[in-house]
Amino acid sequence: MKKNLLFLLFCLAFMALVMPVSAEEGTFDICVVHNSADHPSITAIVQGMNDEAAIFGANVTYFDPAADPQKQASMIEDCIARQADVIVVNCVDPTAAVAPIKKAFEAGIPVLTQNADVAPEGKEFTYAFVGSQSIDQGYAVGKMMVEKFGDKEAKVVIIGGNPGQTDYVNRVAGAEMAWAEANAPYEIISDQPAGWSKDKALTLMTDLLTRFPTGIDMVYAVDDPMAIGVIEAIKAAGYEGEIAVYGTNGNVDACEAIKNGDMAGTALQMSYLVGVYAVRAAYDINQGRLISEEILAPTAPITIDNIDEWSDMCW
Repeated sequence: MKKNLLFLLFCLAFMALVMPVSAEEGTFDICVVHNSADHPSITAIVQGMNDEAAIFGANVTYFDPAADPQKQASMIEDCIARQADVIVVNCVDPTAAVAPIKKAFEAGIPVLTQNADVAPEGKEFTYAFVGSQSIDQGYAVGKMMVEKFGDKEAKVVIIGGNPGQTDYVNRVAGAEMAWAEANAPYEIISDQPAGWSKDKALTLMTDLLTRFPTGIDMVYAVDDPMAIGVIEAIKAAGYEGEIAVYGTNGNVDACEAIKNGDMAGTALQMSYLVGVYAVRAAYDINQGRLISEEILAPTAPITIDNIDEWSDMCW
């Protein structure tokens, strides 16, 4: 009798291990507050999150503050009120995001930052940053510049995202690391933000071409849509072929511009994987597991020499 009971208990335990968990039992809630949803990189992140959420049994709710730090703070508070299991924040303003992220921490809700990290004083209130190897991206672009210009003196324009944001800061720093390593005497004559906007980059570059009509050798727009805006400004001003333009992302438009010679190069941004990794990290946190403080998607340089190899990865 005792043997039969033990066998029955063993069978029940084994069935509990091998039977799939129901969707209801496996569901947890992720609340995502974007920087601005009006960007192809965010579209790719959302696709990655949605695909991975279906695997890990997550409900994902998205909020778009349209690059407004005050709206973002309010939306983080909405996520707290919803009692999300994990909150994911793509910081509009790294410093302004500290206070609402601290509120989430005090409410006992884990926070991940994504794509744009919180300021250093807010790091103690987050579990991890999920993003791309943005320093490596900038370094790859800097090496492309060195390969093209060598140790010649060159004037560089930087077209940036929003001031202080992780990818903007890191990509410029990475490029400068590559220049320093090669002892390249490049001078940044202008470094201004264009808010990750193609149209703003076009307007800014048009103004810079007026200010420096013969003094720009290279442009590093730290985001491909902005690089496309820069190229349009260069063509409209009649400087086509005279200024080397670089970007970061691997957008389809940028890859086409590299193929036809309008753009010198870009560094691949695997935004889809950033979304995938964010869901996996949120799941692990929800399961009480230890995760790395930085979870970064890989990158690769893209130029005319290898565009055919990487064209399938352009998005």
